[in-house]
Amino acid sequence: MKRFAAALGVGTLIALAGCQAANQEGGAMTPEQSRQKLIGEVTSVLEELIPDVEVKPLIRGKDLPCGGPYGTEDTSLRSSIEISTDAGLETSDPAIVTKARMLLEEKGWSISRTGRDGDQVELAIEKAGTGRGSFGVRPDYVIFNGVTLCVDNPES
Repeated sequence: MKRFAAALGVGTLIALAGCQAANQEGGAMTPEQSRQKLIGEVTSVLEELIPDVEVKPLIRGKDLPCGGPYGTEDTSLRSSIEISTDAGLETSDPAIVTKARMLLEEKGWSISRTGRDGDQVELAIEKAGTGRGSFGVRPDYVIFNGVTLCVDNPES
């Protein structure tokens, strides 16, 4: 019985630590600060990849609950963001994808996967303290679809 109680106690501590870590993914940032950080980071890559370009960030819908054992706590939120730009690039030239990959890695993004979907080359990217998503290079535009960090909801 003592072993069961001890195991239950350790399991509870691990679960609580996991919950706390998920809620603290973004440190003390607000949802707005988390959005602006992700937008700024991705925008800086796009501006270096395509000089003199207009970058268009879009926050898609309401913030999404995150954290907790099943990702359903309303006390923590993350934002779904799309950032795009008209490119006029020739993505069949592998140099533009190589340059995108190099810029992302220089700025601290890790690339976990590279794939091709029709005429789009897609890089799965993530940066600790910033967010994660998909960075796509197409002939007409470059697009990032991703999510911010999971941060505390100041309204809960």
